[in-house]
Amino acid sequence: MTDSPPPTAATSAATWRVLAATAYDGLLVLSLLLVVTGALHVLTHGEAISRDRVGAWQYAYASLQLAVIAAYFGVPWTRRGQTLAMKAWRLRLEAIDGSLPGWGAALRRLAVALPLYVLAVAGGLAYKAHLAGAAAAAACALPVIASHAWQVATGLGTLPDRASGTRIVAVAKDA
Repeated sequence: MTDSPPPTAATSAATWRVLAATAYDGLLVLSLLLVVTGALHVLTHGEAISRDRVGAWQYAYASLQLAVIAAYFGVPWTRRGQTLAMKAWRLRLEAIDGSLPGWGAALRRLAVALPLYVLAVAGGLAYKAHLAGAAAAAACALPVIASHAWQVATGLGTLPDRASGTRIVAVAKDA
């Protein structure tokens, strides 16, 4: 029979694959944000989009950036359970029952995961720019590390998994 295994038989994704897909997705999101910002620079004649230059429109710009991020993750997660990076790393996001997550779950997952990863990246960038020491950079990465360590130690999911009622599973090569 060619039926897929029941939801309880899904294989949890290896942490290294999840982190690799996350890094890949981060690069893709950064690229999208750069394209959107470049397009908006036409309106500002190449000037920075800052409060002193564009006033309250800065908030519209920040909202647009969040909308782009939400759409990048939310659309593929709710339609097929995979972003481009997750497809490349053979991973799928699903609800605990094995179904595709809805928009509520996708947005909750993103609302919890985004600050964790942004903090970790900011700590790394601050360290590289000699604005923070190694201890500060490690402290910034600690929430992500703790979330994944909890997943490895208990199998109960990362913080974004638990907040959204979702999980990331491995997809078979032939799927």
